[in-house]
Amino acid sequence: MLLPRVIFTTFCLSAFLVLPSCEDTSEKTQAGIIGHWELTKALRNERETGTLEGVYFDFGPDGKMKTNLPVGAEVPVDYEVDKSIIIQKTPQPIRYQAVTIKDSLLVLQLEMRGMTFEMHMRRAEAPADTLVVPPADTTQQ
Repeated sequence: MLLPRVIFTTFCLSAFLVLPSCEDTSEKTQAGIIGHWELTKALRNERETGTLEGVYFDFGPDGKMKTNLPVGAEVPVDYEVDKSIIIQKTPQPIRYQAVTIKDSLLVLQLEMRGMTFEMHMRRAEAPADTLVVPPADTTQQ
C-alpha cells in the first residue's frame, strides 16, 4: 500500500513542478522573437529552396507582427505565443513552431499545403518601411 502512495505523491509533485515552466516557455519565446528577422536559408520538405528568398518577419512587443511571407497581405497583424508555437492571427491562423531561438538565430517551421517549410533567419536591422510601430497617441495636442 505504501508504494502506490509514493508513486502518486511523486507524480503529483512532478506535475506541480512542470506546470509553471509552461508559462515560462511562452514568455521566453515571446521575448526571444521580438525584432526584425531576415531569411538566410529555407527548406521545403527538407530540401533547400529559393522560393522564400527575401522573406522577413517583424515581431513587436505589443503582440503585432508583420511578414512578407506569401500567405497574406503585408500588414501588421496580431500574434500570440503558446509555449514554442507562434500563432499569426489572420482569418485562417498560421502556426509556426519556433525550433531554435537564439540571440541572432531564429528557426521556424510551418506546415502549408501539405508541405513542411523550415526557415532559418538572422536578426537584422529593420528597414524603416517594415517596422511594426504602434499607432501614435493622438490624444495629446
